[in-house]
Amino acid sequence: MSKQLAISSTFATFAMACMVLMFTEDRSGLSGGDTLVPIQAELPSLDLPTPDLLP
Repeated sequence: MSKQLAISSTFATFAMACMVLMFTEDRSGLSGGDTLVPIQAELPSLDLPTPDLLP
């Protein structure tokens, strides 16, 4: 393995570990188990024109 590839893969591994630590929630507090957030989603109602079948 070349030196450049070794440095690049080491940096990529370090960057991924930092990203995991940044975006993982801290579960050491009192409300560590409350991870559910109520979400309400609706389908958009599209008012599309309909063709006239009778002339």
